[in-house]
Amino acid sequence: MPSLPQQDQDRNLATQFLRSIHYQRSAEKETYGDALSILRNIFEASGQQHLLYLVKLRKLWFDKIDNFLAKNAYPRNISVLRQFTINTEFAKEFAKVTVKSDFSQVVEKMYGESFQRSEQLYAKLQKKLKRTLSEEEIEILKHKVRFKPQQTILHLTVYDGSIAQALRFETESYLGIFLRLLPELKLDDIRCHVGDLGQAQYDQHQVSLLAKDWQQITPEEVHQRCMPAFIHRVSRGHAVLVLYVSTAEGFEYLKRTPGADWLVQHLHKMRDDLKEVLQRIAFVPKFELDLEQTRLRSMLQGNSQADGSAVIEKNCSQLKTNFTKSTPGANVQFAKIRKLLE
Repeated sequence: MPSLPQQDQDRNLATQFLRSIHYQRSAEKETYGDALSILRNIFEASGQQHLLYLVKLRKLWFDKIDNFLAKNAYPRNISVLRQFTINTEFAKEFAKVTVKSDFSQVVEKMYGESFQRSEQLYAKLQKKLKRTLSEEEIEILKHKVRFKPQQTILHLTVYDGSIAQALRFETESYLGIFLRLLPELKLDDIRCHVGDLGQAQYDQHQVSLLAKDWQQITPEEVHQRCMPAFIHRVSRGHAVLVLYVSTAEGFEYLKRTPGADWLVQHLHKMRDDLKEVLQRIAFVPKFELDLEQTRLRSMLQGNSQADGSAVIEKNCSQLKTNFTKSTPGANVQFAKIRKLLE
């Protein structure tokens, strides 16, 4: 169980976040209340319960994690790998509904197949049926298909490929460290993504600012249909702002009116500093996500990185100098990690 000082720190962090979004209980006119409990309920309801653990991990990163990991990596995200298998349990539930004969026959033939996303399942069914799914069939699948969590994965941004290789050798050891540090967070794997630590932190902070003011800087027909999720950096000078779209109709509408190019120019006009932050926009359909939950997630992730920005910039500067002179191989890094973990 987390210690009392840690629980107090979590509550203070949650209260600061709720204050930043001007949260207030409308019924009782009371501000914040049990802030940590409120946030847990918000993110658990939207399937984002691991977001609070990510924020906490980032707060502890430079104080509680060993020097090698703190200097060479930074928590990027926590994802949950989910899976659905067409099995006897699903067959029993499926038998209770009335469907077209061809749809029922195709499902029977797919017995034993597994899928990680609903899009994969829909695409496979349509390929087998040689037609698109009807609205009724999609509704049935939404109510009967249950994706169960299989793995919880911590994603790290690392500065160099050799660091990623070294960390792969010691995945089990670091999973043990995280378990002791955050016993309430059960991680199954660690995955590394090579990138600029300082740039990644800066990009996420910009997404947080965009999400916070999205309703003020975009037209109603835009902010009612989409929300900033993250920035995909193709290169140092080429960044794409990814916007999650809540409905199929909204996705088609935004592609036509106002369109990605217009929205980029509009954002540049509204905020001149965004010209250096993003050059393109990509609309991504996420029909099962709630836009307000996406907004809160983007804001919370960006805010959680602010405290570590100075440390990251310092570490990145040191790393660039060190790697320019001589980049040690993965075996050398592996030996260092083992020494730190002994």
